[in-house]
Amino acid sequence: MVSTLPIYIISIVVCLVFLLIAAIVANSIKFQGGSHPKDPAKRKAWFWILGVIATLFNLIFGLFSYYYPQGNNFARAKLINAIGIGSGITFVLYILLGFILAKIFKHGKIGNWF
Repeated sequence: MVSTLPIYIISIVVCLVFLLIAAIVANSIKFQGGSHPKDPAKRKAWFWILGVIATLFNLIFGLFSYYYPQGNNFARAKLINAIGIGSGITFVLYILLGFILAKIFKHGKIGNWF
């Protein structure tokens, strides 16, 4: 019997780590003055790029650490579903928590994510 709980836990951890990386990147981009600053677009672009990277990282990590080492076809079928769902959870939770943080810090650099 193979357990899929670690895959879901890793999905949440990956989401939180990449959200922290996105916050660090957003705070490292300096404010630009003028009538048409480009720094909000950079922060938004990096937020979405890191969201896609987090999803792909979770998918690849799940495949190489859980799916390929299994020799049992039943376990592989169960794991491939869990890895796909876990990658979806990573992306949805990343967007949801990013939106909440953007609304909480709407006057800061993180507020430019949405």
